Amino acid sequence: MIVQAPKQSEYATLSFATGSYSWDRLRTSDPTKIPQLSFVSPGGIAVAPTGALSVVPAGQPRIIPSFGLLVEPSARNVLDGMDNVAPTSTSGWTLLNSRPSGATITLVDDTTALRASGLFDDLLTKGIMSGKVIRLDNPSTTTEFAIPMFDASSARFGFSAYVRCIAGAGYLAVTGGGGVGDTFTNSQWQRVGRVHTGGTQGRIIVKPSSTVLVILAQAEPDRITSPIILKGSPVTRVADKPVITSPNILGKPHTLIIEGEIALQNNIERTLCELSNDSGQAFVVSRTTDGALTANLTGGYKKPCVPRLLGPGKFRVAHRVGTLGHSIAGAGISGHAPYVPVPSSLNKLTIGSRRDGSLPLTGWIREIKLVAEVANDKLEAITAGPADAFLPETRRYVSPNGDDTNDGRTVQTPWKTMANVRDPLQFWPGTHFYFERGGTWAETLLPTNKCTYRPYGSGAAPRIGVGQQYGLDENAANDFRVTGLHFYAARSRGVNCYGASGVILDNNEVSNCGSLKDDNAIAIAIRGNTRKAEAELIAAPADVTVNAYATTEAGLTGEYVITCTVGGSGADARWQAKRPDGSIIDTAIGGTEFSGGGIKFTLSGTATVGDVVKIRNKAFADIALPTNALAEDVWIENNHVHDNVGRAAGDAIYVEGVGGICGIIGNLVPPPLGVAADCIQIGRSSRLYVARPAHAIIRDNRVAAYKGGGKGAIVCLTESCLIEGNVVEGNNFCIGFNSMTYAVVRWNVCYNSTLYDYSWAIGIGTDFDCANVEIYSNVMRNCARGINLSGIGGSTLTLSGRIARLQNRSNIKVINNLIENCGTALFVDRPTSGMFERNTIKVANKNYDVRVTSGPPGEPLIALVNNTLQ
Repeated sequence: MIVQAPKQSEYATLSFATGSYSWDRLRTSDPTKIPQLSFVSPGGIAVAPTGALSVVPAGQPRIIPSFGLLVEPSARNVLDGMDNVAPTSTSGWTLLNSRPSGATITLVDDTTALRASGLFDDLLTKGIMSGKVIRLDNPSTTTEFAIPMFDASSARFGFSAYVRCIAGAGYLAVTGGGGVGDTFTNSQWQRVGRVHTGGTQGRIIVKPSSTVLVILAQAEPDRITSPIILKGSPVTRVADKPVITSPNILGKPHTLIIEGEIALQNNIERTLCELSNDSGQAFVVSRTTDGALTANLTGGYKKPCVPRLLGPGKFRVAHRVGTLGHSIAGAGISGHAPYVPVPSSLNKLTIGSRRDGSLPLTGWIREIKLVAEVANDKLEAITAGPADAFLPETRRYVSPNGDDTNDGRTVQTPWKTMANVRDPLQFWPGTHFYFERGGTWAETLLPTNKCTYRPYGSGAAPRIGVGQQYGLDENAANDFRVTGLHFYAARSRGVNCYGASGVILDNNEVSNCGSLKDDNAIAIAIRGNTRKAEAELIAAPADVTVNAYATTEAGLTGEYVITCTVGGSGADARWQAKRPDGSIIDTAIGGTEFSGGGIKFTLSGTATVGDVVKIRNKAFADIALPTNALAEDVWIENNHVHDNVGRAAGDAIYVEGVGGICGIIGNLVPPPLGVAADCIQIGRSSRLYVARPAHAIIRDNRVAAYKGGGKGAIVCLTESCLIEGNVVEGNNFCIGFNSMTYAVVRWNVCYNSTLYDYSWAIGIGTDFDCANVEIYSNVMRNCARGINLSGIGGSTLTLSGRIARLQNRSNIKVINNLIENCGTALFVDRPTSGMFERNTIKVANKNYDVRVTSGPPGEPLIALVNNTLQ
């Protein structure tokens, strides 16, 4: 039924439809023999997708061969006073005084027709049904015959019954505004029903000159479920709740595959499963009110989705949980959230509802399979079918040979341009857009929330953005994925995002973008709003106007004092500008913009010698974090970024002001052509700048710095980071980082960073404090410095402000690295504590150049222990 995974990757298969169950080495035909699987089950009647009824003993799971396990929410049949399955009288059926003359309610035998319908065989064979049914006769030719059934009390009720028309027709209704159901005229037995909202009294209406037979009448709050047998008083049936408990499987990377059939239940959220731990953390896979199949970590807002799971119909969905967050798949397409942290100790999988029983599903579970974590392509392949519960809303196709008047839903009816791709009225969130390989679009791709953009067909990757300012511009969208496209020959940027969260770029090519005339040209730019320096005017003379004043974060925190040294009006006045520490910056001329020392301003009006202007550079702690254009969670993987140019920046991958998780993995970046270009740069993403500081993962990239500029290869300025497995050819430097909380730099190969005598392989070279760093098992060759524990300038930026002091490097551990053919193996000129231990230094001009005598306040200087010098 479900595509087979390699045997060693299968943990469990529970095939309720075929009656075959396996868990590890256990094989059985009885699911109750599997210790990890438990059921809360009501037993009773189950309605198969064919409509046939089966009866299961009380307390047993409602498993029907060929169909699977029925899961339904709890329900209560509120009809009172009647036997609705094997009546022996008309007890519980009421004749209104206002009925038509001659209208009657009688008991008759209709066994032959019941058998002929094929719906009731199991109930008749087991003696649950006697063949007796209720007959409603209305001889009137003008007046309807109303039979009261239940008090609706203005509530929402599902009202249903099995009916057969001997003559004429009937319908279900709720008086007092509850509405009416469709008219039924069927001469064979079938179930009719309607969910009514509001109203006063539920009734069966028999039209004039009509005779209707009824059995298994039911009125239940909120919905219609399988029939509940009555024997004179209302009956409650508990919800079906199968649960898998297995910390050994659910607590490690795995993929869950569920195949089933969903009943018609539109505009209502329904739960396929919940994967949880004992602390209440959980992933919930559900069909939302707008019909999207989603997976969400409780309390989170990142919901990868596949659109339009409605029903009735079959489905096959998969939920992958593992080393790269989690993903959802259905109908052969997928949605991903690799940046979502997976809770620890997951151990319980509840099928068909939340753990607390809320938002339950109505449908059949044919098979549940648990396998190892699978790759993206296989995740989609195993959910390719059956999928008729998914409407044809999951895909749109675009081809140079298409037509924008087509519906775009098939490869035979593609759109031609991106006009419809940009119009959210043409599709649902989560839609996958397929661009034909070999095609070229001189248009900018504007993504939409939760959608995916990818190629189809054979040949070269689709080229996007030719001649446009940007190949992709985020269009205020979030949680989108772009895979397998080629952003080519955009004038400024191949990919441009500002304020977008949940961006996934994988397996794309970005080339020939930018211009040597464009200072802002960058191949891939993903940015968010950040906290920035702010200035406030503290004092100014009455006759002096202070215009366009501002400070930068490079300026010292505190009051800048500007004193008039030559009085006069306009350009006749002269002012002396001093930093907060009292040092002189320069002389300002009245009416002319002054800029320097971290401050700028223009003073106009009439000044007198001794007049003072004071402008305060605020501490970062006094500056509010931004609330608009925020960016969080970015994943950039396996892209080839090459032959892009820029006059000033020109970075290949530039990320700034991004919170959450920032993954840059497996990308190929030959030298980006820009005098200030880095191959990979993540900047302004720590607690100084964003509310949710970033953790960066920079892994398995192969990059080379541009030799014609003055920059390096990898820059990472985040709250914490993991930099591993990269192959880096440097210029000014190979890897420069400054994490404020924690960093691991390991398994990298760094070489050829020799631009200046201070150029390095791996180092800390910025103006923030840095703590808790592990640098181990790296290879560094042919660099001016191997390990560089240095900084910039003589001040440190903290939340308290720009402080005049050297930057502290606390608890820096450099262990088991190979440093070969470097001018200096270890360079230290900032207060540094920690350990330089068990490293191998080969052919260094200078093994250690330590220019400080102590560590940060209260900490000893870094220790040099057990290193091998060759």
